[in-house]
Amino acid sequence: MMIKLAVELDQATVNIQFDKQGTIVIYRDLAKVPTIASDELLVYFKGREAYAIDYGQKIDKKVLKESDSLATINVPWDIEPKDLAQQMLDVWKENSLKTIGLFAIQKIATNHFPIVAEYQQELFEILTAFGYEHKQLKKKPAKAQHRWNKAVSEISFYVDYNDSKGEVIWRKRNEMVLKAGAKLKQEMPLNKDGSIGFSARFTEKLRADHADKISDFVTTEDIVLKSVNEVGIFLYYAGTNGWLVLKDQQGKTIDEYTIVK
Repeated sequence: MMIKLAVELDQATVNIQFDKQGTIVIYRDLAKVPTIASDELLVYFKGREAYAIDYGQKIDKKVLKESDSLATINVPWDIEPKDLAQQMLDVWKENSLKTIGLFAIQKIATNHFPIVAEYQQELFEILTAFGYEHKQLKKKPAKAQHRWNKAVSEISFYVDYNDSKGEVIWRKRNEMVLKAGAKLKQEMPLNKDGSIGFSARFTEKLRADHADKISDFVTTEDIVLKSVNEVGIFLYYAGTNGWLVLKDQQGKTIDEYTIVK
C-alpha cells in the first residue's frame, strides 16, 4: 500500500494531509490544543496506544488530562465519522486494547462497511508510521538480575565458544579476572552491509587497552574486566548471552550460580 503524505510539524503539533483523503493533526503539547471542529474524530492516546475515541463532540477535559497526546481526524465527505469511530474502536478491541468509546455503540451499515474498513486500514498505517500502536504491546520480560557472592568468587568458570577459550574468576562485584592463556576469536564479525558494528568496535578498543598482555590472539597475563558482558566482548565479540556461556567444570552456568530469583 502506497500512501502519499504531506507533513508539517513543529514542537507542539504534527499536521498530516494524505492523498486528499483527510487530515490528521497530532497534538503533542496538550496545553496548546485549540477549539476543535464539531465534525472531527478525537483520538486520545496514552503512551503509544489509543486510550479513548470520540466524534462530533468537544474535547473531554478529564480524558485529555489522562492522555499524553491527542489526534484529530477530519475525514472526506463519503466517510461517516460515526462509522469510522466505531470501526476503529472495534479493531482496537479485537486487538486486545482497552480503548474507551466515548459514544454510544452502534452498528455500521452493511453498505458502508467496505469503504470504512479500507479507510480505517490506511489511517492505522499512517498512525503506525508516527509511532502509534494498534495492537497490545507485548511486555518485555524483566531483565534477569545476578548477584556476586563470596562463594562464587572461589569457582573457575570456562569459556569455549565461537573460536575462543578462557578461564574466568568473578573475583569481586565489578572485577572478572580472565586468566592468562585465554584464546581470542580472530575473525571480526561485520554487519550485513559490511560495516563494523558497535560490539566489534568496542572489542577492538578493549583489546587495544590490553595490547601489552596479548600476543598472537592469546593473553599472556591475567586481565581484569568489569562484567560478564565485557568478558564476552573481549573474547568473542559478544553476540550471545554470556551468562550462559561461562560454565564450571561440571557444566553449570554462572547464571545458575548467581541469578536472583
